[in-house]
Amino acid sequence: MKRRILMVVPLISLMLFLISGLYYEKWDLGWTFFLLIPISSILLTGNPWKKLSEMMPLITLMLFLWLGFGFNLWHPGWIVFLLIPIVNLIVEKKINARKMVGILVVAAYITMGFVFNEWGRAWIIFFLIPIINTIFFPQKNAYFSFTKENIKSKINKIIINQEDDDKDDF
Repeated sequence: MKRRILMVVPLISLMLFLISGLYYEKWDLGWTFFLLIPISSILLTGNPWKKLSEMMPLITLMLFLWLGFGFNLWHPGWIVFLLIPIVNLIVEKKINARKMVGILVVAAYITMGFVFNEWGRAWIIFFLIPIINTIFFPQKNAYFSFTKENIKSKINKIIINQEDDDKDDF
């Protein structure tokens, strides 16, 4: 059944595109229905919750474009992008320090926007997320260095492994 649905989604997308354009004269909104093709293929294969978390950026982009082009709700429509971290938190069921920094900065941005009506200039505080995370919560494998010996050993591994693979073929 999933395979049948995947096969028909491009036609459904085309039909929705034509309906929105021909009947409602919303061609700029209609093209977003083609985003259903990659969303359906990813959501209908594998673990649906994990796939939903991976697809949230595309889904929220589609919702944002629908709200903007379809209903001219660009300003409150940006809130749908908050679904990305919310769904991620629900699916992973854990909050580490790096995620908490992001949550607090977003909360501060929204607070500043509503209290001081500084939506346009307050976005600059989002730079605090990488700054705080880099200083106080660095990733374990985020830093590496290149030395002459390190590069030579990696090249030798690639060449030796390639030669071993070629020998196995004969």
